[in-house]
Formats: sequence, C-alpha cells, structure tokens
Amino acid sequence: MAGCLLQQVAADSYWADAELSDRWQQYLQQSAALLQQQQQDFRAELREAGLTQPVAAVRLKGFGLSAIESAEQLSAVLSYQSHSGGWSKGTDMRQPRQPGQWAGSEPDYIPTFDNGATSTQMRWLMAYFPKADATSQRQIRHSLNRALLFLLQAQYPHGGFPQSYPLRGSYHDAVTLNDHVMAELLTLLWDISESTLFSTEQQQQAREGFRRGVQFLVNAVVVLKGRPTVWAAQHHPLTLTPVAARKFEQASLVSTESAKLLALLLGKASDQPGVHCTLCYGALWLQQHQIKDKKWQRTATGSSLEPEKGRVLWARFYSLSDEKPVFFDRDGQTYSDVNQLSLERQQGYGWYQSEGKAFLKAWAKRPELQQQCAPSQQELGHATKAP
Repeated sequence: MAGCLLQQVAADSYWADAELSDRWQQYLQQSAALLQQQQQDFRAELREAGLTQPVAAVRLKGFGLSAIESAEQLSAVLSYQSHSGGWSKGTDMRQPRQPGQWAGSEPDYIPTFDNGATSTQMRWLMAYFPKADATSQRQIRHSLNRALLFLLQAQYPHGGFPQSYPLRGSYHDAVTLNDHVMAELLTLLWDISESTLFSTEQQQQAREGFRRGVQFLVNAVVVLKGRPTVWAAQHHPLTLTPVAARKFEQASLVSTESAKLLALLLGKASDQPGVHCTLCYGALWLQQHQIKDKKWQRTATGSSLEPEKGRVLWARFYSLSDEKPVFFDRDGQTYSDVNQLSLERQQGYGWYQSEGKAFLKAWAKRPELQQQCAPSQQELGHATKAP
C-alpha cells in the first residue's frame, strides 16, 4: 500500500530548514494530519471492499461533464469527492466511483485545484441546487459544506493557495497562479460570500478568505529594478519569490494569469489596500509588453508570428532579468525564440495568448482610477482606446 498512497511532504521541499511561525507550523501539522486521515479512511474502504490494491479511476481530460443535469450525474460527482473534501483532475466522473477505486486518475493529485478541479465541482453543485429535489438538496449542502471547509483549510496563512492539498511536496506546494488557480478560487470565495446556499458565518469566512487572497496578490507582485510589475506562475509559499514548476515552466513573469488576476482585482477589490497601485503598475506592464498586429500561427512543421491588423498578443512568459519573452522546453533550457523549441512543445503549449486585451479594455473604462496613478505612470492617466 505504501507505494500507492500519497506520501508525506518530501524533506527537500520549500519547508526544509525554514524557521516557521506558530501559525505556519499549525498549518503544516493540519495538512499532515489530514493526509494521514485521508490515507487511513481509504485503507478502511479497501478492507471493507475486500481489496488489497486500489482500483484505477478512468483518465479523461476534463471530467466528461460540463454541468450536473440529473440526479444520476449528481450521485456520480458526489462519489468522487475525496475523504478530505476536494476533487481530482483529469478524471471521468460520469459513472459513480466504486468502493476501493481511486477518486482520481492520478492518485498523487487527490485532491487538487489544478485544471479546475474542486472549483468546477463546487460550481456544478451550486448551479444544480435549485433544480434538485429535497433529498438531493440535502446531499448538495452537505457536500458543499465539506468542500468549503477543505478550501478554507487549504488556504495558506498569507492568503495564497497551493496547487494541491494536503501538501505533497515539490512545486505543488508553491502558491499557484498557473492555469488561473488563484483567480478561480478567489472568484469562487467571492461568489460563496454572496450565496444564500451558505450560512452567514460561512459567507463571512469566504469573504475573509477572499480578502486575504487579495492581500497576498498585493504583496507578491514581482519587483524588478525597483518597479512593481505583475506576477509569476508560481510563487514560493514563504518568500513569495517566483519559482519554477515543470521544466517547461521556469521562474518568470506570466502575462495571461496576471491579466486575469488584474481583472479580478479591478472588478471586485479595487478599494482594498494596495490594490490601486497594483492595478496601475499591472496595466502599465501589459501596455508596455503587448505585441500589436500579430497572430501566432501553429502548423504541422512549427509556429510563427504572422501579421494581422488589429490583433494583440503577449508571450506567455517573460524573463525576470530583462522582461523579454522566454520559452522553455522539456530539457529545462530557456530560449528566446519559440521556434527553438521542439515541435512537440511548440504545438503542445500556449506560448502566445491574448488575455491582457480584456483587462486593458476594462481598465480604459475606469479613468477615475487611472487619474490616481503615480506621476511616473502618467501615460495611464491618458489611456488610449484598448487594443
């Protein structure tokens, strides 16, 4: 069984040799206890099912569903909720989980927030609740209560979120902005804080979780050469510095996730301390790094930037040294041209994206905020039409 179950956090993780406050020590102890309990519960389930080894879950990109539309689908989704309260990623959830079956196709990712896991299932449950009968509604409330408790437990003391919880070591313990993990979870907390599906106390807890998450974002903005910029895809959970994840996701500034978070701050938190300055510098950074009148085109033999009037793009990643576009391959090497990558990586990753356009368009409609930006950002006070 030891080879199949989640392992304790590795000794060479972010936490090794760190001097931790009582609050952080308590967080890590809670994570370890939850992991241990999750393992014990699953072992008990295996014994009751008369199994000596877990049954594999069915791997599927996505979950096989786009919403819960029936009592049968509800039952299936609820069956995949982990012992600790969250859900897994990349798992077919159309058929109910059987006793002794993993709750995810990748056991090390049970549960996780990656690839929309947990946040997606919670939203499905919230959306289906009005259509459900009384018995199903009670099941949904119970599931959502467990999931919200899990979500609040997973949030780091400073407001960030790891990619997976309970903690499992390596880059999965980093505060994860990549693939919009932070944006999805903070938006979910905001929506829970206004949802009558939850008690007044739960709404307040969600609102406080949102507030702390926003404060984390303000504190974690990467400062280069004395000037705030945007964020990295992953941040060290203690120092908040940018860190690497997979070999083709080295430490760097990230445009798409930053733009999504800036839009969230603009729409829901512009009055919180430090947010206005973050918005000013973030807008300036996106304006300065946009690639105009170009589109990224992928073919069977490679990829290229081609002329197209009116299009606006950003590279996915920007160097921490000179803020120029950078690209990474599976060998962990850094390249300055996307065409230097292997064909597999050119075709298998979104190296150029356009998320920043939506934020700049929304920012252009807030002149009262632009006018309050620092004199060094005067160009924001005379915002041109969004690209």
